[in-house]
Amino acid sequence: MSLGLCCQSKEDKIKEEWKHLAFVNPDGSALEPKFWSEKKSVLYFGFSHCPDMCPLALTNFGRASLILGEKSNRFRFIFVTLDPERDSPSTLKNYIQNFPGKNLTALSPNAESLIKLTDLFGIVREKVGTGNNYRIDHSNFIYVLDEDLNTLANFPGGVSANALAIKLRELVEL
Repeated sequence: MSLGLCCQSKEDKIKEEWKHLAFVNPDGSALEPKFWSEKKSVLYFGFSHCPDMCPLALTNFGRASLILGEKSNRFRFIFVTLDPERDSPSTLKNYIQNFPGKNLTALSPNAESLIKLTDLFGIVREKVGTGNNYRIDHSNFIYVLDEDLNTLANFPGGVSANALAIKLRELVEL
């Protein structure tokens, strides 16, 4: 008798569902599943038209990677868009170039994967407004996953670069 997803731990549910998620890289290619098992992942969910929270989080991503120096190579800093309608791969590629650090990438999930992601991480995502003048109200957290997709830590999106770097330095040893 299968227990199904309803009885799995959150970690097991993330691991199982993650296998079925589809992402597009900034160059327009499909993301290979091995991407997630190569390094620890530092994730932030947002959108490129965000006026405040997203730029702050991504700036602190970059600064944390610079503080870490060579140890930052053990991580991938990943911006996952919550607005794939406007955030095309080329838009994301240009957007992330505005932030410090060299190992920041941006991913665009397909519509089905976006729904699963928001469920898996408990992300609040609400489109407010109409036409091209809408915004996405969203929760503001940073997640750190290991190579097996276990959650190692999470932080409020406004965490300082120093605080993030200190914790990531500790996680390098895991």
